[in-house]
Amino acid sequence: MHSQKLHILNIPELDKIFIEIKDYFNFDVHYISEKKDLIKKIDVDKKFLVNSIILINKKDLSSLKNKTDEKQIYCITKFPVKISSLIDQLNARLIQQNYSAQSNININKYTLDINSRILKKSEHKLKLTEREIDTILFLKNQNKPVNVDVLQKEVWKYGEDLDTHTVETHIYRLRKKIKDTFNDDSFIQSKKNGYIIND
Repeated sequence: MHSQKLHILNIPELDKIFIEIKDYFNFDVHYISEKKDLIKKIDVDKKFLVNSIILINKKDLSSLKNKTDEKQIYCITKFPVKISSLIDQLNARLIQQNYSAQSNININKYTLDINSRILKKSEHKLKLTEREIDTILFLKNQNKPVNVDVLQKEVWKYGEDLDTHTVETHIYRLRKKIKDTFNDDSFIQSKKNGYIIND
């Protein structure tokens, strides 16, 4: 079973074709005959559309636009379609989804885009260094404050010979950048026993 899914909404001709050539693409095909059934599945199961594309006719486009991300909908506007070209486009769309999902991490009210090294909140964006990304990700995965010695060893990969003030200076600069861009001085909190991401 592939984890990537193609949901075909009420296009029986395509469903038959995809069943016949299922060994030539990297996704499972699921046929849904009724739009209301698809909408119900989307509403009930939040993970239903993960790693998925819905293949639809133009007439169903408007009713599904507000139910999901546009990247998860592929609309066929005219028939006949060239199947090899359609499969290539669907595979490309699924690859883009996977890339996007792996690169964006939600932290509190922020989105951290690892690939472009940008921290986003609403319309505000902040460009970060690789070390700043590593620091945020490390702190995010801890459930208690992390002291400077641990950050020095785990994020900076330096031994005891590195001055801990260097790490503190980096954290101070990162917190200042976040405050200046987002007017938020509590995203990374400084506690008496270390730093923690305010979740």
